[in-house]
Amino acid sequence: MSKIPVAIFARVSSDEQDFNRQISDLKKVADKFNYEVVSVISEKISGAKDNHERLGVQQLLAEAKDGKFKKVLCSEVSRLGRSTIQTLKLVEELHQQGISIYLQDLNTETLNEQGEISFQTEMMLHMLSLFAKNERRNLIERIRSGMNQAKAKNIHCGRPKNSKEEEAIFISKYPKVVEGLKKGFSVRECVKLYDVSLATVAKIRKKVIVCSE
Repeated sequence: MSKIPVAIFARVSSDEQDFNRQISDLKKVADKFNYEVVSVISEKISGAKDNHERLGVQQLLAEAKDGKFKKVLCSEVSRLGRSTIQTLKLVEELHQQGISIYLQDLNTETLNEQGEISFQTEMMLHMLSLFAKNERRNLIERIRSGMNQAKAKNIHCGRPKNSKEEEAIFISKYPKVVEGLKKGFSVRECVKLYDVSLATVAKIRKKVIVCSE
């Protein structure tokens, strides 16, 4: 019987020493379950960076899309990302590829043998969703506060007039909208937050997604 190919994913923040301990422990897990480690991905990041800014995550998703492995071994769910929103996105993207995530601290997998989300995982994702909702609410409040302060200083944060510039210039006119979209805000949320039209946000979203691909 052939071994199941797996990837090891390790992450540390910039103030931690290294990820060798995580990798070593996860290799022992692979040996225990007779898995074949085909990829070891590690990253050291500071701050809650978005997934598209994390080279380790991009490598993990690319290899998952190529069908290089069937499972991802990780020491704990917090190692997938510092932002709850980005962690949820990563879990969902891996699940869409049929990739199960083994969490060492919980000794559990996110998908069962039928490729379905387990009850324990469903509860965990529900809790993460609640945290993410609160995280987003706090972020929106901070953005609104900043927008109000900018308006009080007569700094325009909304839509420029006659915006028919080339694509790069056009997008550069709406840095806050781009930032909001990359953080996972919906088009309608961006419309309300940044005082721009629905068509403008939709256009920016389309261009940002195309550029990121």
